[in-house]
Amino acid sequence: MTFSRYLLMAMIALSAFFVYLLCQDPVPNQPIEQSTVYRLMMLLTGGAGLFVALTLYHQARSQEVATEKALELSTIKIIKDLWITPNLRLAHDYENLGTIPAEMYPDLSIKSSQDMHQVAFAISIFQIFEDYKTIYTHDKTGVNIWLGNFLNWAQSDTLQQLWPRLKINYQPSTIRMTEALFEAANKIKALRAQQGQVSYQDYQAVIDKLAIDFTQRIATPEASAI
Repeated sequence: MTFSRYLLMAMIALSAFFVYLLCQDPVPNQPIEQSTVYRLMMLLTGGAGLFVALTLYHQARSQEVATEKALELSTIKIIKDLWITPNLRLAHDYENLGTIPAEMYPDLSIKSSQDMHQVAFAISIFQIFEDYKTIYTHDKTGVNIWLGNFLNWAQSDTLQQLWPRLKINYQPSTIRMTEALFEAANKIKALRAQQGQVSYQDYQAVIDKLAIDFTQRIATPEASAI
């Protein structure tokens, strides 16, 4: 039930209570200003004004949230078109591009189509981290679920090796998030090496701590940008 419906039900209940008292026998010869009915009328009038004001505020805030969400999704689409797609094309058309991929990423030692595919895939993964950080306040899945998924990916040695050369493309908060994921992933890897396997409880303990860090320290209200 929406906020405005709660307000409407409260006003209806107040109106019904007012009608009930209005039907009671008033005290004879009592000045109108001192009557219970008069006071209730003033209360009802004030309540109606408050109802209208709160409803307008709620509608304005809902519209603001919808606008913010639409802008975030629009920004993610723009980033996909201008950032992710060109890198996927570099990988897909590698054989036809000659030295362009290696020239565009001179610090990554790109020498084969596989190298370029790994770079393009890593870029898309890191951008997913950034996009989630942008929209997580509107997402209903839950921070722990997504961080659990990201924690699986962060265990990749290749992603961790590529990250130092690619992190210049991301926001400071995305850098903090990615490095926190790598740190948590390495804890999982260490547990696996020590115990032979990692239990559900082991994962949950790491994810719970990561979620606290994410909501309190990692995800800052920055504008989404490459």
